[in-house]
Amino acid sequence: MGTSVNQSSPRTLSWKVAQAGYRDPKVSIDRVTSEVWRAALNQESGDIERLLSQPVVARIGALASGSVSRVDLAKRSAAEIAKGKHSSLATDIARRAAVQVAGAGNWAEVFAPRLFAEATTYLVSRDLPGFVGLGRVRTVAESMSFRQSVANRAAQIVASVPRPGKMTERTWPEYVRNVVLHLRGRQ
Repeated sequence: MGTSVNQSSPRTLSWKVAQAGYRDPKVSIDRVTSEVWRAALNQESGDIERLLSQPVVARIGALASGSVSRVDLAKRSAAEIAKGKHSSLATDIARRAAVQVAGAGNWAEVFAPRLFAEATTYLVSRDLPGFVGLGRVRTVAESMSFRQSVANRAAQIVASVPRPGKMTERTWPEYVRNVVLHLRGRQ
């Protein structure tokens, strides 16, 4: 019999500020989104910006636009990760995002918003279960809706960030940096 463990966020002031939005319905989704990203970037370990900036993440995104099927994409992205021994939280998030947008066209337009929505979902999901029944999210269904709202807002912000003329592994890290600034509310 297996067990599931929820890896919570570090117990820091930054995360307490972000989590206040999980309780208080007066805190806007915009504010929750920016506080989650501020907290994620203000912790001692687990630098999500650095992880998402890795060239392998950009390669997985590029694979999404050229894949004919989700199964093909899953195999090709797994091979790309294994080839370079790049397995990480970021590559897991990237694979999930890529499969969702497989074959949807210009990867720079569709992959990045999905990638950051998935990353936001991960960040919020670490702590949100502990706030069910405490104000804003009274039920599991409300928590799922809330988490989706925050992820959707992150995707909207990312979609509004100007992209480089040509998205490549070389331009990807600077683009991610710019996206993160927007997510934090510092554009």
